[in-house]
Amino acid sequence: MTLLRSTPSAFERLRALLANVPAPAGRTPIPLHLGEARLVTPPVDGRLLGDVAGWTRYPPLGGTPELRAAYTGWLTRRFGGHVAVAVRDGSLAIEPSPGTKQAVAAAIALSVTALAPAVVLPNPFYPTYHAATETSGGRAVFYAHADELAATVAGRRDVGAVVLCSPGNPRGETHPPGRLREIAAAAREAGALLVVDECYIDLVHGAPSGGGFLASGVAGEAGRFLVLHTLSKRSGMPGLRSGFVIGDPASVAAYAAHNRACGVSTAEPVCAVAARLWADDAHVARLRSAVSANWDVADDLLGDLPGYRRAEAGFFLWLPVPDDEEAARRLWREEAVMTMPGRYLGAGSEGDPGAGTGVNPGAGHLRIALVQAQDRTREALTRVRRALTTTAWELTG
Repeated sequence: MTLLRSTPSAFERLRALLANVPAPAGRTPIPLHLGEARLVTPPVDGRLLGDVAGWTRYPPLGGTPELRAAYTGWLTRRFGGHVAVAVRDGSLAIEPSPGTKQAVAAAIALSVTALAPAVVLPNPFYPTYHAATETSGGRAVFYAHADELAATVAGRRDVGAVVLCSPGNPRGETHPPGRLREIAAAAREAGALLVVDECYIDLVHGAPSGGGFLASGVAGEAGRFLVLHTLSKRSGMPGLRSGFVIGDPASVAAYAAHNRACGVSTAEPVCAVAARLWADDAHVARLRSAVSANWDVADDLLGDLPGYRRAEAGFFLWLPVPDDEEAARRLWREEAVMTMPGRYLGAGSEGDPGAGTGVNPGAGHLRIALVQAQDRTREALTRVRRALTTTAWELTG
């Protein structure tokens, strides 16, 4: 495996875009470009992180028994008792991960080979999917919507990995069991590893207990697969860098061997905090309620704008605009609101880093993170509306 230099990240491109654009004097900046929820205080006992003895020992490989029990407990509550049975009988395996970013990058890197260099990715995408493909020497093959994924993979024998974000980022779409079954069958037929990133699975609006690859009954029909979960979105704890992978035993063992030798194992104090968070659903319900309230604000302030759509899951508003870079500059220059140009989360058009073929589906959209407290979200979206609906700016351009 040859590691290559990746193209600039979405956040590097955003910094460059705004480098010489001053925010208005006297206006408090509001960041809406990053999925970092500031809506609920998770129930973290700081004394657990203050366990000095735990920091002086090497992390336990595979996590602590308490943490692994918490994983199984949450999986049972969330997806059904059959998951716990499968873990106990060895047909499913679990391994801690330092968040989903590292896990998805490692999974892609381990899958890319000379005979199977293709990595099938959504477009637009979470930037790490594309960066991991580039740095591992893989070749990105894009699909625009999940209903196209099976057809994109069909008949190929050069696919190392297939990546599905479920629910999606940035569009927040969910996928019914039938589609998941079709995708799993296509990946199995191609001999590819199916990577299902479910970091937003607990932020599904209206059906918090439904959905998910493991709940759909697809796992027993799949070939090689890894499903990724994290506390970054579920608990609003991205700084903890704590998640886990679950999948078929061989794929989990390959990831575990790589991570234990070359990656980052979870320190005992982090294991203790993570176990408490996976065992507690109340704070997640509060977070989901707060995100839904922010969507209500967005409906109220932006719902009449052309192309506005309330996402099925997550906290990203994918808003159509005539020119996403110019809109992001304008929002920062006039209103001190930072948003992400959609073209930085996609590939396709000539000149885009990592360009594929055709038109970049992210161009002409802003990704706006509804992650601030409700009052601040209302202020931010009021500014967004003002900047995007003035007579000097034709929104439907």
